[in-house]
Amino acid sequence: MTPGTGALRLTLVRHGHAIPQAPAGQSDFDRTLDRKGQAEAMEMARRCLELGLVPDLVRASAAVRAHDTATTFVRVMGLSDERLSVERNLYLAEADTLLAAIRETDATVRHLMLVAHNPGLGDIAMQFAPRARLRGFETGAVCTLELRAAGWAEVRLGNAEDLRYDAPGRFYDFWS
Repeated sequence: MTPGTGALRLTLVRHGHAIPQAPAGQSDFDRTLDRKGQAEAMEMARRCLELGLVPDLVRASAAVRAHDTATTFVRVMGLSDERLSVERNLYLAEADTLLAAIRETDATVRHLMLVAHNPGLGDIAMQFAPRARLRGFETGAVCTLELRAAGWAEVRLGNAEDLRYDAPGRFYDFWS
């Protein structure tokens, strides 16, 4: 995808599987990836790299599990740390907050990756592509959409021209 074509790529990533409960004295915000979640992040980052889904910018929730997932993607894809933005407002963000974050992205970014949480990610994906009938958004899953707009500020719900969803769950069922 080249700048100026009117096509933008949005890739949504749900953080990998996290420890089920924060240790005593820690909040949900501080929950870390468990072994399964680390493997999910690594596998999905590799898949994105193989498919050429390398973003210009990665915006991630500041929650530990989302930040760690995003860091794995950045490392696997060989991106510089400057291409990662960690943002508190993406923690447990609902679809409207995610849409606002997407729309405020600089127009020079042609491929944006958001690493955040459900149900917000699943909701925004369904709003962009209601005909896709996306059901759920598993931990570690990646959903990539092609959007027609000159810039992020002009992105409209319902205008995804392509949606692809991939999840690692089927490979890690033995850890359940």
